Amino acid sequence: MTNMNDSECSMQMDPFSSAVEVASRIRKREVTPLQVGEFYYSRMLRLNPHLNAMASLEDDFLERAEMATAEMGRGGDLPPFFGVPIAIKDVQNVKGQPNTKSSWAVSGAPQRESDIFIERLLEAGFIPIGRTTSSELAADGTGESIKYGRTLNPWGVEITPAGSSGGSAAAVAAGLVPAVTATDGGGSIRLPAAACGLVGLKPSRGLLPQRVPNWEGSSVDGVLSRTVADTAAILDVTAGPDPYAWTLSAASTPRFVESIRNKPQALRIGILTEAPGDIFVHSDCADAARAVADRLAGEGHRIVEVNPSIIQSPAISLFREFVGPAGTHLLDYDLSQPMNPDTKSRLALIDQMSVREYVRAVAEMKRLTRILVRPWLEDFDVLVTPTSAILTPNQDVLSDELNLAAPERKTLNAMGAFSGWVNVAGLPAISIPSHVDGRGYPLGVQLIGKPFADCLLLQLAAGLEAQLQWERRRPQQMAEVPASNY
Repeated sequence: MTNMNDSECSMQMDPFSSAVEVASRIRKREVTPLQVGEFYYSRMLRLNPHLNAMASLEDDFLERAEMATAEMGRGGDLPPFFGVPIAIKDVQNVKGQPNTKSSWAVSGAPQRESDIFIERLLEAGFIPIGRTTSSELAADGTGESIKYGRTLNPWGVEITPAGSSGGSAAAVAAGLVPAVTATDGGGSIRLPAAACGLVGLKPSRGLLPQRVPNWEGSSVDGVLSRTVADTAAILDVTAGPDPYAWTLSAASTPRFVESIRNKPQALRIGILTEAPGDIFVHSDCADAARAVADRLAGEGHRIVEVNPSIIQSPAISLFREFVGPAGTHLLDYDLSQPMNPDTKSRLALIDQMSVREYVRAVAEMKRLTRILVRPWLEDFDVLVTPTSAILTPNQDVLSDELNLAAPERKTLNAMGAFSGWVNVAGLPAISIPSHVDGRGYPLGVQLIGKPFADCLLLQLAAGLEAQLQWERRRPQQMAEVPASNY
């Protein structure tokens, strides 16, 4: 097939193509990595000043895309995502680049090595196009930081893209890039997925190896994508054991793309639409979760009503008070620099903690999580919940809450009512953009599986995607906005 020139490529490329689709077109020689790179790079230059989804762009991105095009011309086998642009969340390490965790307080020294997750993505052929914005230290559910300011949601500038992976979610939802990385330590993949109309899988603890597990293994790497197939295909190139790891995982992992072609056998599906404590669940969120459960029941699965008491555990408060803040000691930070007030106060408090207190808190947390996981092994196979207890809130509301202590952050706490405890338990969970709320904004539903049931969640999500076809929804202001506006 004859390669298209750049103008033909731009006319025929869909910015909302999945990463799998872009990779397929490159392998078929319908487009070159340079054509793809120039297409997305120019779109990013045009739209990002409005969205503020990108913290930085790679100076040598187009040069790398040109080199990939030359390599493709020499023939031979290509890795699965050869020449596909990807944006990296600004909390993940790329060798030779600074990683300030979106904070003025963290050193900007170049990193000595890449995260294992990033290494495997690069080996799969992805080309980094830049770094996406994050909330400071990936420590809260907003889409803003003092260092980079506010990231906008492509679906509506007044609502938050959520966080901490808000920049990644906004970038892929707006069609700035076909693939993005993310992290999830308390909902930071799933909440932005729900807010921006994306698929967001928080993998099982240990599925994607880390050089040093973050937050005692509760924070994991992952991606945000438009389709289940993208998430599955990226897991195929990043999941797998690390023989050098301190804690070893299974010697083999399933083939995720292959698995989503199959339907699971009859399952026990738990449904939970009440949040623990005094958190009110919006009726639209609860109704969306029940609608998904009803669809699964229609496929032959048995529905089990679940009480919110199963997700109430002292392990969660131990994680929030000790593990999360203490993890920042892995960084070089300077408290004299501008920081979010609550983040600064938590760092100052953790400096006063003794080793004895921390070790005992972690041991008790790990003991309690065994009880937290038990219902998935005894009572049901998958739990369906709203991703968030509330509709995606206004940006200004979350900005105001950043000045409050954690217990007083009513909106942020409601957003995370169904997500943070999943990280403590180490379970896999996926947010799917199954619904649209009355305002026309995306609304997500979460499926939570037992340990290492990631394939099962992807199978269920793929079946729901085929029925609901959410990948066809696009934020129109990003699809149709005139270039002169940016």
